[in-house]
Amino acid sequence: MADVSVVVTELENNLDAWLAAIGECKSLEVLDVVRKNLLGRSSAIISTFSQLKSLHADDRRLYGDRVNKIKASLEAAISDTQGALEEMQVQEKLREEAVDVTLPVISDRFGSTHIITKTMGRIRQYYQARGFSVIDGPELETSFFNFNALNTPKHHPARQSHDTFYIDGFDDLLLRTQTSCVQVRAMISDGVPIRMVSMGKTYRRDAIDATHSPMFHQLEGLVVDRSPLSIGHLKRELVKFISFFFGVSDVAVRFRPSFFPFVEPGMEFDCRYSKRDGKVVFSQSGDRWLEIGGAGMVHPNVFKSCGITGEVYGFAYAFGIERIIMLKDSISDIRNLYSTDQRLLRHYGRPA
Repeated sequence: MADVSVVVTELENNLDAWLAAIGECKSLEVLDVVRKNLLGRSSAIISTFSQLKSLHADDRRLYGDRVNKIKASLEAAISDTQGALEEMQVQEKLREEAVDVTLPVISDRFGSTHIITKTMGRIRQYYQARGFSVIDGPELETSFFNFNALNTPKHHPARQSHDTFYIDGFDDLLLRTQTSCVQVRAMISDGVPIRMVSMGKTYRRDAIDATHSPMFHQLEGLVVDRSPLSIGHLKRELVKFISFFFGVSDVAVRFRPSFFPFVEPGMEFDCRYSKRDGKVVFSQSGDRWLEIGGAGMVHPNVFKSCGITGEVYGFAYAFGIERIIMLKDSISDIRNLYSTDQRLLRHYGRPA
């Protein structure tokens, strides 16, 4: 009994010195060494706990409480010192990594507007200057706006889950597959006449490859009036846009019959072009034809779905924005447009 009493008393006498040693630690590494010496398996405190096992219950409780108080004091001091040392490390790291705002700016590190954003801004300015409304719409749509109002029957393949992203738990919500739904919203809210374009992200279940992406941007134009409109008006509108976008003065456009539920007749349009230095150049003298997009006269059922009655005429057309960017800048892989390669971003971030 006397031996344990002496040992515990010695521990209590040494406590102040141990606390001082903990407080003098200048690094976490030194503190860890001190911690192991004071509280490790072979330390005097842990050894004392082993000796207490042979004592009577009352004595074991008495001396155990005294040793536990010593241990708790050491643990609290170690915790406080560790927190202070960690805070010192953080402050030191902040000082080392501080940015000197007085240093001159390196100009080639400036960011730039992404080519897709820049292109959409350029298109927006073009149409606004011509009196068109540029209208945005939600990317999360209902079946009515994305399919029903666009004369797409329930059995159409585009409405199946293997083509369209539906929202789990909401049978009638989906990520829009086209920006045509914005045209439906505009006709319902604004009526006719209307001259508008819509641009934005669209989503389809396409595997990613050089020419396909499950998310891409689309541009759609719509002109509706009570006065007669014809395919000739549609062709003139397409020629104007292609001339503007590709910077050419003479463009040859042809139509090929195609089916789209929301237009009748529906068609795909091609431009005559030739290759010069690896780039596509549109001109009347080109020796080949290249598909650019889809178009047609607005189907009467679409007008009916929008609540538009009486004599009304309209045409619509659509481009894939990534596609026309790739043609204009000779980009062979759509994945490059979403690359984080800084060389590509700097190159296509140049002023328009």
